[in-house]
Amino acid sequence: MLRDMAERIYKTFLPLLDRCLIGERIGMPVGAYNEKRGQYRADVVLEHLQNSVRASPREKVLAVTDCDLYAPGLNFVFGQAQCPGSFALVSLHRLNPIFYGGSQDYELLIERGAKEATHELGHSLGLRHCPDNKCVMSFSNSIVNVDEKGPSFCETCRRRLGI
Repeated sequence: MLRDMAERIYKTFLPLLDRCLIGERIGMPVGAYNEKRGQYRADVVLEHLQNSVRASPREKVLAVTDCDLYAPGLNFVFGQAQCPGSFALVSLHRLNPIFYGGSQDYELLIERGAKEATHELGHSLGLRHCPDNKCVMSFSNSIVNVDEKGPSFCETCRRRLGI
Protein backbone atom coordinates (compact mmCIF):
# COMPACT_ATOMS: atom_id res chain seq x y z
CA MET A 1 0.00 0.00 0.00
CA LEU A 2 2.75 2.46 0.95
CA ARG A 3 4.62 1.67 -2.29
CA ASP A 4 1.50 2.36 -4.34
CA MET A 5 0.91 5.66 -2.53
CA ALA A 6 4.59 6.62 -2.85
CA GLU A 7 4.51 6.02 -6.60
CA ARG A 8 1.56 8.40 -7.05
CA ILE A 9 3.06 11.04 -4.76
CA TYR A 10 6.39 10.83 -6.57
CA LYS A 11 4.76 11.43 -9.97
CA THR A 12 2.77 14.39 -8.66
CA PHE A 13 5.83 16.14 -7.23
CA LEU A 14 8.20 15.63 -10.17
CA PRO A 15 10.61 17.38 -10.71
CA LEU A 16 10.79 18.47 -7.05
CA LEU A 17 11.57 14.97 -5.75
CA ASP A 18 14.60 12.93 -6.64
CA ARG A 19 13.37 9.85 -4.77
CA CYS A 20 10.68 8.56 -2.43
CA LEU A 21 11.74 6.12 0.28
CA ILE A 22 9.68 4.05 2.70
CA GLY A 23 11.23 4.12 6.16
CA GLU A 24 10.87 2.17 9.34
CA ARG A 25 7.75 1.86 11.45
CA ILE A 26 7.43 4.36 14.30
CA GLY A 27 5.10 3.76 17.26
CA MET A 28 2.39 6.18 18.28
CA PRO A 29 3.17 8.34 21.32
CA VAL A 30 1.17 7.30 24.38
CA GLY A 31 0.43 10.92 25.28
CA ALA A 32 -1.33 11.51 21.96
CA TYR A 33 -4.24 9.17 22.66
CA ASN A 34 -7.44 10.70 24.01
CA GLU A 35 -9.40 7.86 25.60
CA LYS A 36 -12.69 9.81 25.73
CA ARG A 37 -12.55 10.50 22.00
CA GLY A 38 -10.90 7.23 20.95
CA GLN A 39 -8.60 9.31 18.74
CA TYR A 40 -5.02 10.52 18.58
CA ARG A 41 -4.15 14.20 18.69
CA ALA A 42 -2.45 14.96 15.37
CA ASP A 43 -0.16 17.74 16.60
CA VAL A 44 1.26 15.49 19.34
CA VAL A 45 1.87 12.70 16.81
CA LEU A 46 3.53 15.20 14.45
CA GLU A 47 5.80 16.42 17.25
CA HIS A 48 6.70 12.80 18.08
CA LEU A 49 7.57 12.25 14.43
CA GLN A 50 9.86 15.29 14.51
CA ASN A 51 11.63 13.95 17.58
CA SER A 52 11.94 10.41 16.16
CA VAL A 53 13.24 11.03 12.64
CA ARG A 54 16.21 13.07 11.50
CA ALA A 55 15.58 15.07 8.34
CA SER A 56 17.59 17.72 6.57
CA PRO A 57 15.77 20.94 5.64
CA ARG A 58 15.51 19.66 2.04
CA GLU A 59 13.92 16.35 3.05
CA LYS A 60 10.23 15.74 3.62
CA VAL A 61 9.00 13.05 6.01
CA LEU A 62 5.45 11.76 5.68
CA ALA A 63 4.03 9.42 8.32
CA VAL A 64 1.02 7.31 7.36
CA THR A 65 -1.20 5.79 10.04
CA ASP A 66 -4.50 3.98 10.24
CA CYS A 67 -5.29 5.60 13.60
CA ASP A 68 -8.10 8.15 13.82
CA LEU A 69 -6.71 11.69 14.25
CA TYR A 70 -8.15 14.94 15.55
CA ALA A 71 -6.95 18.47 16.17
CA PRO A 72 -8.18 20.88 18.84
CA GLY A 73 -11.41 22.45 17.62
CA LEU A 74 -12.02 19.78 14.96
CA ASN A 75 -13.83 16.44 15.23
CA PHE A 76 -11.21 14.76 13.04
CA VAL A 77 -8.48 15.50 10.53
CA PHE A 78 -7.27 13.50 7.55
CA GLY A 79 -3.78 14.80 8.23
CA GLN A 80 -1.58 17.61 9.44
CA ALA A 81 1.75 19.13 8.44
CA GLN A 82 4.26 21.79 9.30
CA CYS A 83 3.68 24.74 6.98
CA PRO A 84 6.39 25.08 5.85
CA GLY A 85 8.56 22.36 7.33
CA SER A 86 9.87 18.85 6.92
CA PHE A 87 7.15 16.76 8.57
CA ALA A 88 3.65 15.69 7.55
CA LEU A 89 1.13 13.12 8.77
CA VAL A 90 -1.81 11.37 7.08
CA SER A 91 -4.42 9.04 8.55
CA LEU A 92 -6.07 6.39 6.37
CA HIS A 93 -8.69 5.72 9.05
CA ARG A 94 -11.46 7.94 7.64
CA LEU A 95 -10.24 7.58 4.05
CA ASN A 96 -11.13 3.89 4.07
CA PRO A 97 -14.56 3.19 2.49
CA ILE A 98 -15.19 0.66 5.28
CA PHE A 99 -15.38 3.56 7.78
CA TYR A 100 -18.51 4.79 5.95
CA GLY A 101 -20.14 1.36 5.74
CA GLY A 102 -18.81 0.54 2.27
CA SER A 103 -16.86 -2.48 1.18
CA GLN A 104 -13.10 -2.72 0.97
CA ASP A 105 -11.85 -0.85 -2.12
CA TYR A 106 -8.07 -0.85 -2.30
CA GLU A 107 -7.89 1.47 -5.32
CA LEU A 108 -10.18 4.07 -3.73
CA LEU A 109 -8.21 3.96 -0.47
CA ILE A 110 -4.90 4.45 -2.32
CA GLU A 111 -6.39 7.30 -4.37
CA ARG A 112 -7.68 9.07 -1.28
CA GLY A 113 -4.47 8.42 0.67
CA ALA A 114 -2.31 9.79 -2.14
CA LYS A 115 -4.48 12.92 -2.41
CA GLU A 116 -4.26 13.67 1.29
CA ALA A 117 -0.53 12.86 1.39
CA THR A 118 0.04 15.24 -1.53
CA HIS A 119 -2.07 17.85 0.25
CA GLU A 120 -0.07 17.60 3.49
CA LEU A 121 3.27 17.56 1.65
CA GLY A 122 2.06 20.66 -0.20
CA HIS A 123 1.68 22.34 3.18
CA SER A 124 5.20 21.24 4.11
CA LEU A 125 6.37 23.10 1.00
CA GLY A 126 4.56 26.25 2.17
CA LEU A 127 1.27 26.01 0.25
CA ARG A 128 -1.92 27.10 1.99
CA HIS A 129 -5.45 25.90 1.27
CA CYS A 130 -6.59 26.65 -2.27
CA PRO A 131 -10.05 28.01 -3.18
CA ASP A 132 -10.14 25.77 -6.30
CA ASN A 133 -12.25 22.75 -5.24
CA LYS A 134 -10.53 20.55 -7.85
CA CYS A 135 -7.03 21.38 -6.57
CA VAL A 136 -5.44 18.85 -4.22
CA MET A 137 -4.72 21.78 -1.87
CA SER A 138 -8.41 22.53 -1.30
CA PHE A 139 -9.55 21.98 2.29
CA SER A 140 -11.35 18.68 2.92
CA ASN A 141 -13.98 18.92 5.61
CA SER A 142 -15.48 15.55 4.66
CA ILE A 143 -14.79 12.49 2.52
CA VAL A 144 -17.01 14.06 -0.15
CA ASN A 145 -14.49 16.91 -0.46
CA VAL A 146 -11.62 14.41 -0.76
CA ASP A 147 -13.43 12.55 -3.55
CA GLU A 148 -14.33 15.77 -5.40
CA LYS A 149 -10.82 17.18 -5.60
CA GLY A 150 -8.24 16.06 -8.09
CA PRO A 151 -4.97 14.26 -7.36
CA SER A 152 -2.72 17.16 -8.34
CA PHE A 153 -2.14 20.88 -8.00
CA CYS A 154 -4.00 23.58 -9.90
CA GLU A 155 -1.95 25.91 -12.13
CA THR A 156 -1.73 28.58 -9.40
CA CYS A 157 -0.36 26.11 -6.82
CA ARG A 158 2.00 24.58 -9.41
CA ARG A 159 3.38 28.03 -10.12
CA ARG A 160 3.88 28.64 -6.40
CA LEU A 161 5.84 25.38 -6.19
CA GLY A 162 7.83 26.21 -9.30
CA ILE A 163 6.69 23.16 -11.28
